[in-house]
Amino acid sequence: MEQKKRIKILERALVREKAARKEAERLLEEKSSELYKISETQKQTNSHLQELLIERTSELEGVFVNIIDAYIVMDLTGNVLKMNDAAVRLIGYDSCKEVFNLLTLIDEGQMEYTKKAFKELYNMGTYTNYRAVIKTKFGKLRTVQVNASIIYNGKGQAIGAQGIVHDITNEIAMKNLLQDQKKQLEIVIDNSPIGILLTGNEGKNVILANKAICKMLEFSEAEFKDMEVKDFTHPDDRPMTLKELKLFHEGEKDSATLEKRYVSKYGKTVWAKTSVTVVRGPSGMVKYHLATIEDVSKEKEQKEKLLESEARLSSLILNLQSGILLEDDLGKVVLANIQFCRLFKMPVNPEELVGMDCKLAAEQSKVLFKNPDAFIKRIEKLLIDKSICINEELELVDGRFFKRSYIPIFYEGESKGRLWTYEDITMEKYYELNLKIQKDKFSSIIDNMNLGLLEVDNNDAVMYANKSFVDISGYSRDELYGKKASDLLMTSRFKRKIADKNNKRKLGISDSYEVEILTKEGELKHWLISGAPNYNSNRQLVGSIGVHLDITEKKNLELQKEELLINLEKQNAQLNEFAHIVSHDLKSPLRSISALIAWTKEDFFKSMEEQSLTNLDLIEEKIERMDLLIENILKYSSIDNSQSQIEEVNLNTLMEDVLKMMYVPENVKIVVLKKLPVFYGDTTKIQQLFLNLLSNAINHLDKPHGLIEIDYVPLESYFQFSIKDNGKGIKEEDHQKIFEIFKTLDSSEKATGIGLSIVKKVLDLYHGEIWLESEVGVGTTFYFTLKQQQ
Repeated sequence: MEQKKRIKILERALVREKAARKEAERLLEEKSSELYKISETQKQTNSHLQELLIERTSELEGVFVNIIDAYIVMDLTGNVLKMNDAAVRLIGYDSCKEVFNLLTLIDEGQMEYTKKAFKELYNMGTYTNYRAVIKTKFGKLRTVQVNASIIYNGKGQAIGAQGIVHDITNEIAMKNLLQDQKKQLEIVIDNSPIGILLTGNEGKNVILANKAICKMLEFSEAEFKDMEVKDFTHPDDRPMTLKELKLFHEGEKDSATLEKRYVSKYGKTVWAKTSVTVVRGPSGMVKYHLATIEDVSKEKEQKEKLLESEARLSSLILNLQSGILLEDDLGKVVLANIQFCRLFKMPVNPEELVGMDCKLAAEQSKVLFKNPDAFIKRIEKLLIDKSICINEELELVDGRFFKRSYIPIFYEGESKGRLWTYEDITMEKYYELNLKIQKDKFSSIIDNMNLGLLEVDNNDAVMYANKSFVDISGYSRDELYGKKASDLLMTSRFKRKIADKNNKRKLGISDSYEVEILTKEGELKHWLISGAPNYNSNRQLVGSIGVHLDITEKKNLELQKEELLINLEKQNAQLNEFAHIVSHDLKSPLRSISALIAWTKEDFFKSMEEQSLTNLDLIEEKIERMDLLIENILKYSSIDNSQSQIEEVNLNTLMEDVLKMMYVPENVKIVVLKKLPVFYGDTTKIQQLFLNLLSNAINHLDKPHGLIEIDYVPLESYFQFSIKDNGKGIKEEDHQKIFEIFKTLDSSEKATGIGLSIVKKVLDLYHGEIWLESEVGVGTTFYFTLKQQQ
C-alpha cells in the first residue's frame, strides 16, 4: 500500500513537469520572435546612425578646416595628432609633416599649473580658460587661452583631447597698455597741483576728485563722491548763465573758464580759476563735465591788497605833511598834494596843477626864497645831473626853512620823471638853536658832575673828558685827547674786554661792566663803567660814551666778603666731614655694645634674673635710640645746596617709592587724593621731606583706624601740598616748637626730635614755607609750599 501511494505521487509530479516544460517552450518561442524583431530594428537604427555620423563628421571636418582660431587634437601624453591651418600659423609646427609634443612648447614656469589643468581636464572631461605662455617653432613667445575637452572611444575610455587655442597676446598687450595709461593718468591726476573734478548728471554729482581738490577744500575722496557741486559752491557765487549753458548743451562750445568761489569743509572761502570742459557721448549729448580748479585765493588776496595799498598810498601822498610834486620827463606836473599848495601859498586845488609846466611854476615861486637866483640855478643843475639829492635846506624870506629832496625816476634805464618833496622845518630849525643852548648848559653840568664822563670815537680815541674823569684818572685833558683810553688806563687782562665792548657799541648795544685800571700814578683802581653807543644827528655811529664810577672801596669790601665766604664753605665742609667721622666713630662702639649685650643675654639667659634681663632690654633700646639720633643728626647736617642735583621728579613715582621704604601699620590707610605734579629738584631731599612728614603722622596716630590724606593745590608760582591725619593733634602753643631740632612732643623712644627739623631745612633750601592746622583729639594738617620751577 505504501509503495502504491509513492508511485501515484511520482506520476502526478511527472505530469506537472511535462506541463511546465511545454509552457517554457512556448515562452521561448515568443521571446525569440521579439528578439528577432528588435535585432532588425537595431540594424535599421545603426544604418541611420552611420549615415548621421558620416554627415556630422563631414560637417566637423569643414569647421575644423575653416575655424579662425587654432584647433588641435592630441593624445593623452600631449603628442599632436591633428591641427588646422590656424594652429600651424600660430605654432609654426605641422603635425602632417613632423611629430611634436605640445608640452615642450609650454614655458617652464607654468608647468605645475599646466599639469593641474590637464589633471582637471582628464577628471572633469572639460577645462575652460586655460592660459599659458608658449614658445613657437620660431622662438616667439605667445600668450594663448585654451578651451579643451576629452575625446572618448566607443567604450567610454579617454583616448585623447581636443581644444580651441585662442592667441590673446595682442589683447593682453593692449590691456596692459590701457592699464599703464590708466595708471599714468591716475598718477598725473592725483599728483596734479591743480584740482580736478569729474561730474556727471549734467554737472551735478561728483564722480572723481583728485588729491589737490581734496586738500584745497578739505574733503576726503569718499566725502566728495556723496556730494553735489552745489554742496561746496559759494551760495553768493554767480552761476553759469542760461546762454552759457545753451552753448554747452547745443554743442557750440565745449569749454569755459571763469573765476568761482568754493566753500571748504570747515567754512573757508576759496577763490579758484575754474576751467570746465564737457565730455559728450556718441549722440553728442553732454555726458560728463571735467573741471580743473586752480586756487587763486592768495593771488586774489594779493591783488586786493595791492589795490588797497595803491589807494592808501594815493591817500597818503595827498595827505602827507610833506609837499609832494611829481613831474614827467617833459617837465609837466603829474601829481601834487594839498601840502605842496599850502607850503608855496597857492590858492588852488592840487588837481588844477596837473599838466602845468614845472619850469614856469619854479619861476613864479622863486620870490618866496631868500636867494631866488640860487633857487632856480640849483633846480637846473639837479635836472642836468639827474642825481638824488636828500634833505637840502632852503631859507625863505618870511623866516621859514624848507627841507627839499629830489629823486629822478628811471624805468629800465629810461628817465620817466622827477619826484620833489618839500618839508617845513622851521620849528626844527629853531629847536636846533635851542638845543645848542641847552647842550652848552648841560655840558657845563656834565663837566662838573662827580661821575667821570669819557667820549671816544670808533677807534677808541678820546674826544672829550669831563673834570671828574680827569680827577679819578690823574691824566690832564691834553694828555687824554687823541689817545686810546685803553692804552693809557687798562691793565693787560682788561684790554681785550674793552675791545669786545667797543665792538658791541658798533652793534648798538649798551651795557655796564667792571674793570681794573692803573691811574697815572700807577695806583690800581676798580671802576664801574656804563657804556652806550654815540650817534650824530643823522643817526650815524660816531663812537661811544662811558660814565665811570670809582668803586675801589666797595670792590675791596666785596673781595673781603668773597674770602670770608670761601673760608665759611671750607668750615662747612670740615663740619660735614667731622659729622660723618663722628657718626662713624660713635656708631662703631654702639654696635659693639649692642652685640655684647645680645651675647650676654644669649649666654646668661637662664641664670639671669628677670630684672637683669629687663635692664639689658632697656640698654638695647637706649642704644637703638642713640643710633637713630646719630643717623638723623647726620642727615640734618648733610642737607645743603652743595650736593643738590636738580632733575625732573615725578612726585607720583616718588610717593610710591616712599611708601615702599616705610613701615605702615595695618590699621593705617594712606590716600593720595589726586595725581601729583612734576617738580624740579633733588630726588633724595624731596624723599626725605615726604618720608619724615608721613612718619611723623603715623607715629602720632591714636585711632583704631588711622587715615592720612595727601593732596596739593597749584598756585601761581608754587605748589601747595597738604598731609592730613586723624591723630592726636598738636596744641597751638607747640606749633613752632616742633620744628626746632631735638624738640619733640612724643615720649616714645623712637622720637628723636629731628624729623620735622629735616623737613624745615629741606623747605628752606627750596624757599618753601611750612605751617599747620590742628585740633587736639581730632587731627593735624601740615601745609607746605614748593616752587613750581627751580
